[in-house]
Amino acid sequence: MAELYQKSSGEQLGLSREQFAAVLKEIAAKYLPASAVEGEAAELYASLRVEELALARACAAGHERAWEIFMLRYREKLYDIAGYIAREESAARELADSLYADLYGTTVRDGQRVSKLASYTGRGSLEGWLRTVMAQEYVNRYRKRSVGGTVRRRPLRACVVSS
Repeated sequence: MAELYQKSSGEQLGLSREQFAAVLKEIAAKYLPASAVEGEAAELYASLRVEELALARACAAGHERAWEIFMLRYREKLYDIAGYIAREESAARELADSLYADLYGTTVRDGQRVSKLASYTGRGSLEGWLRTVMAQEYVNRYRKRSVGGTVRRRPLRACVVSS
């Protein structure tokens, strides 16, 4: 565990060794059966992207240094992803800015800051996870704009091909 914590750079991000260990135990509880042996947990931990995991969880915990690093690494990528998904600049900016707020944790529930980054588990790249979260946010917005919260589909037209 100490080796993983060192590799994660958690200390520089404001994440304590205890907080990091708690994150790993949370992930193990999610992905391993209760009967898992220590070797299985070690294998799972070794497969995680601990640097990105520590960054995401430090941001979720509200550590400003982590958020600064996150913004340097991912800000432009998020705008690019939003642009690709929304295909219109103002909609893309709005989508990306909205996601930033959700990632930063502007919502408070039961006196605790709620950040989407707290659900990142390190099993894939953080960039890939962000892409997925962005796409889901876009779909959710589209559904809200649709009648009754469902996506209306247009009927398919018959295509007549002349010979």
